[in-house]
Amino acid sequence: MTMYKIRYNMEMIPQVGNGKGGDEVSYFCKNRRIWSLLTALLVASVLLLSGLFIVTHGKHDCTGEDCRVCSEIKVCVSTIRILSEAVGTGAAVVFVYISAHKLVFSYIAGFFLCPASLVSLNIRLDN
Repeated sequence: MTMYKIRYNMEMIPQVGNGKGGDEVSYFCKNRRIWSLLTALLVASVLLLSGLFIVTHGKHDCTGEDCRVCSEIKVCVSTIRILSEAVGTGAAVVFVYISAHKLVFSYIAGFFLCPASLVSLNIRLDN
């Protein structure tokens, strides 16, 4: 049985997949590790190249108020600031989530542990 999706102009088109976004979303879900690595490399390269531009063009012959190099340096500084704030916030959120998950999991796991003692294991304590 094929599912149909109605577009805004009332055409009936067959829907492929599970109905949650089509082939593009399933491709992304299958290759999530590759996309995550690619995103991390792009963010790292933007940070590195922005810093490199600031260092190499720090001492330039400024033409005055409408200096293109100065405006590009300002853009690079704001990019580094925004990305570092986002990465820092994301790292803090992930740290809190993992810590809370481990704490809750260890607390819940304690309810299901069977207390074992030498008496409950029927071990005699003779000399």
